[in-house]
Formats: sequence, C-alpha cells, structure tokens
Amino acid sequence: MSHLSPSSELLTTRPVSSDDLEIALHLLDHADRWLMSVGVDEVVGLLARAPALLLLAGDRPHGIILSDWTHETVTWIRVLALSSGLSTTRAIDALLPPFHQTLRARGVARIYVACADPDDSWAMAALRNVGYTHDTDVIVYEKVCMNIPTQGNPTVRVRAATVGDIPAILAVDTRCFSAEWRKDAVQISTALHETPRFLVVEENLEVVGYAFVTIHREGRLVHLVRIAVLPDRQHRGIGARLLYEVVSYATAIGAQRLTLNTQAYNRNARRLYEWFGFRHTGDRQIILRCDL
Repeated sequence: MSHLSPSSELLTTRPVSSDDLEIALHLLDHADRWLMSVGVDEVVGLLARAPALLLLAGDRPHGIILSDWTHETVTWIRVLALSSGLSTTRAIDALLPPFHQTLRARGVARIYVACADPDDSWAMAALRNVGYTHDTDVIVYEKVCMNIPTQGNPTVRVRAATVGDIPAILAVDTRCFSAEWRKDAVQISTALHETPRFLVVEENLEVVGYAFVTIHREGRLVHLVRIAVLPDRQHRGIGARLLYEVVSYATAIGAQRLTLNTQAYNRNARRLYEWFGFRHTGDRQIILRCDL
C-alpha cells in the first residue's frame, strides 16, 4: 500500500520524548534543509531536557525544531531540520505556532536564532515571513601572525580559573552581556572542566574579567570563545592583558590560526582585536529575533 506524499498529508506536531532520540538523529542525518548551531553531542543533551517538537506528515516524522534551555526568559533555536517533500513555508507554518506556544508556557519572552550567511538563507526567509526580525550580525575574526603589540596592564594578576571562581565569573558575565549572550553556571562549569585554557584576571584580589579558548584541528587552530572585563574596569589595559595571554598560549602550542566571533555593534572590542592583528574573514552569522 503506497503512502501519500508528504505534501498532501495533514501536518501535525508532537513533543519529542526520551524515546525519540533515534528518530531525531535520523532526521538530522537525512534532512535536505537544516539549520544547526550546536554539535551532535549537544543535540543529544538538549533533547533530554529542552523544548523540541517533531513535525509529522501523517504518522511519519518529516521535521524537528529544538531550542536551547531557557535563560532569563530568553532562548535560542538550536536545530531546525526538514526532510524532502515538504515546502519550507508549509513546514514552518505548521511548526512555529505550537513551538512558540510551548516556549511561552516555559516563560520565554524572546527567541533568537543564528543563521549562517548564505548557507541558511532558506531558514532566514521563512523565519522573516513569520515575524522574526534582524537583531545583529556576528562577525568572524582571525589572526595568523602571532605578533603581540602590547602585554597589557602589568599590575593585574592573570591565573587559571578554579571552580571557586564560578560565582565571580557569572557576575562578570551578567554585567558585560545582555541576556541572550550570557552563559549560565552549567556552561561555565563545563567550559572550566573541558577547555584547555580558562583564565581569570584579578585586580586587588577581585575577579574583574575572564577568557577561555578551545583547540581544533590537532592544535593548529585556537578559538577564543569568550573574553570579558567588567565595564567599570575597561579602557585600562585589562582586556589587552587577557588577549596577550591568549595569543601567548596559541603561540606556545604552535597554533597557526587564532579565531574569535563578536557582535557587529561591539566596536570597542573590535578595535582591540584589530589592534592585535585580527582581521575580519568576511564570514558572518545573521541573528534573528522574535518577541513572543
């Protein structure tokens, strides 16, 4: 007995359950349109506790949408994948209203999504059509010559972060970033234990900033995931001191490239990076926002 084509079947949604992991991963493997801003390992973790919906054509899964966990009434769409046979518009029209309703029930007031330009143009167009608007761009910088123009502030102390520093690191994060960019205790704790270099900077025994990196391509690439200094301690060479330590670390392990991402509107940070020899690669992510 032949199935109807997905384009002619009734579309419904249901929450992803703990028994749906294999279905979800199969969808990601075989989707012909997908948007993902996390790795597969993170997808597995999020499916266990974050809001997610399956899109069904008849009784067969043809799409999935997955958000991050909610942080201060804000969340991010981390996965959107659709299989063949469905128009993007029809799939989005079926997925988004119940997904938004699920998020509202969890206290979410604002949703963000990062779209790689131009690879995710299909998703950008569909999301704009249902009310998502441009928020900012995240631009990519790289440094291939490990020269250092300054060692930064010599009076502050830079050291390896410890578990006891987590409350102070979170306090720095809260004062430096708006809610959609903040990291929570789980993310900071995970980074502290899993990343190769996690530094804090102290002034008068107070943690006033931090930075951490990841390593890729067998050590040839170092990515600066985060660098932050309290707003009232900026413009005093403390950020430059952290950046000096990061570049020194990349040099010490023989890295050939050092990369970072930053918001287009963060002009003070961009000036610091460019002074240190980072150059805009031309790559960017377009950040869309939806107010529920």
